[in-house]
Amino acid sequence: MSIHFIYVMNMLTILSITAPIFLLILIGFIVVRTGALPATSIPGMSSYLLFLALPCLIFQKISQLDISQVVNADYLLIYTMGCLLVFFSVFFISRIVLRDSISFAALKGFGGSFPNSALIGLSLMMQYFEHPPTQAFVMVMLVENIVLFPIAFALMETTPESGADLKKTICTVGVRLLKNPIIIAVVTGALASLVHFNPPAFIARVMDLLASSVAPVALVIIGGSLVGSQVRASARDLLLISGFKLVLHPLLVLLMVVFIVPDMDSSLKQAAVIFAASPMMSMYPVIGGQYGQQAYCAGLLLVTTVFGFFSISLMLSLLELI
Repeated sequence: MSIHFIYVMNMLTILSITAPIFLLILIGFIVVRTGALPATSIPGMSSYLLFLALPCLIFQKISQLDISQVVNADYLLIYTMGCLLVFFSVFFISRIVLRDSISFAALKGFGGSFPNSALIGLSLMMQYFEHPPTQAFVMVMLVENIVLFPIAFALMETTPESGADLKKTICTVGVRLLKNPIIIAVVTGALASLVHFNPPAFIARVMDLLASSVAPVALVIIGGSLVGSQVRASARDLLLISGFKLVLHPLLVLLMVVFIVPDMDSSLKQAAVIFAASPMMSMYPVIGGQYGQQAYCAGLLLVTTVFGFFSISLMLSLLELI
């Protein structure tokens, strides 16, 4: 069998994983662009996803697991290190080299390091593995919501007026976390697992229906949210943020799983790279809007999502090395 034939078959396999995901994103863009789905419906769909469907999925996945077997110290270490190294690299480049404010530099670092793991990453993992390592997704949620969110929001809330008010910053971040439906789902799911709680059959069925809607609805929302986006970020910022998010972040995680934790389960290694390779989270413009940067963030989301198809395909091909 020729090397060329094997290469073609591998590429077709990768396309069979990535194409459906980005086709749904394209469908979302088309239906909103043509008016078949009103653009005004996107915020409502996002709320449905964030406050209902996605928490149901996370609660369901965690509550069905043995919590004592979920946590893998190596995985948590590698994923946390990868995200934090990328976040602070972008943050310090923006702060020291580009002379951005602390808040704006943190927003850039957030975009460069925080993947769309709950939507695109989860969909990729479900497509890539015959038996997806659910614990990988749970640990990603724990790291992103308990470690990355507090650090990023604490720095983004640091302004010239409030920078010295540590108590105010801690309270603001704490309130955001306590109200975060993802955090609530993670905590309640863990408690349900510990007490071996099983909901009644009809409630479990309702949760199954809600959870099954996450992937298609999320991808359509991502596509629809790109309609009307204009790239207002400078070429310098585009290169910095998209380069770190799409290329350096997954490559860094890939190198760490190969050389730092070579004995870790291969499916967990591959899952870590898949999540790191996902484009920035679709809520990035919403978060940026809280700091007067919604249009800026929407343009970055557009670029990273479009180029994410190529970078993800590249990273999936490199998973054969693990």
